[in-house]
Amino acid sequence: MSRIIEGRFVLEGPVKEKFRELLEIQCGFAGVELICFCIMSNHIHLLIEVPNAEEHRAAIDDAELLRRLALVTRSEEQLIEVRQMLARMKEQCPEKGYPEYRQRFLDRMADVSMFMKELKQRFTQWYNKKVQRKGPLWEDRFKSVLLENDETVLLTMAAYIDLNPVRAGIVEDPKDYRWSSYGEAVAGNRARRRGLMRVLGIEHGGQQQWRTCQAQYRRYLYGLGEEGQPAPEGGGKARLGMSGGAVEKVKRQGGRLSLAQVVRVRVRYFSEGLALGSEAFVEEVFVRHREQMRVKRRRGARALRSPGIAGWRGLVDLRRPRAVS
Repeated sequence: MSRIIEGRFVLEGPVKEKFRELLEIQCGFAGVELICFCIMSNHIHLLIEVPNAEEHRAAIDDAELLRRLALVTRSEEQLIEVRQMLARMKEQCPEKGYPEYRQRFLDRMADVSMFMKELKQRFTQWYNKKVQRKGPLWEDRFKSVLLENDETVLLTMAAYIDLNPVRAGIVEDPKDYRWSSYGEAVAGNRARRRGLMRVLGIEHGGQQQWRTCQAQYRRYLYGLGEEGQPAPEGGGKARLGMSGGAVEKVKRQGGRLSLAQVVRVRVRYFSEGLALGSEAFVEEVFVRHREQMRVKRRRGARALRSPGIAGWRGLVDLRRPRAVS
């Protein structure tokens, strides 16, 4: 997640479309899979899968490297220059110069920090030129949460992202927000449909499977059965509310919230938790990054304090105040 500087409402209308275009281009260049997204007026949410850097880069030959560079290179002359340099280095310096030259480009791929840096830089350059301004456009570094590749974790995060325009009061139905993965999927975008099927554990599927997936995801977004109250006598739209059946359901559940209900409100774990998933997954992340975190504790996994997500662990206990530097 990343915010526009000072919370300015920069991402409006056609500007959203441009950011969306640059997002697809950057994903194609970096080899990053876009699973879910939402572009709000002053911030963005992205759910992406970043491949293993070493394996991903090793599979890229010169033809694929040039294909990707063509996505982000400003001029044909620059691309021709890179193509000629690759050929020259391969012939004259195959042991040292050639691999080092290639590595300059490969280091920009399969890396979340480089992905976000270049995406935000390209958008800033385009926007500043468009409105004739100078200076930074984004607040600090982006925030990120490392997620376990688990259906429940991915589904919860996807729903959290797609419900942003509903929580902000922009739309009543998340399908009506066109700059989101769910809005695009309902409108027929195949890539976004694949993303939603992915979070539901369906790797490949046709039209019939999409209908089933869409219905399942929609029930999840709406809190698994939340119903609207009848419209007032004067007409107008029915308001979301609790039906008698829903009240009875809450009683039967002892007042516990489902995961779908939890994500209808803003939960800090989804933007500041650093890592989310099972205890084993979070502990593995903690051990791998213990030195960078500069902490003294022996174990990293912390139980989440929010109702409805029992069994999950995070890398930060957000109930405690965090130091401000």
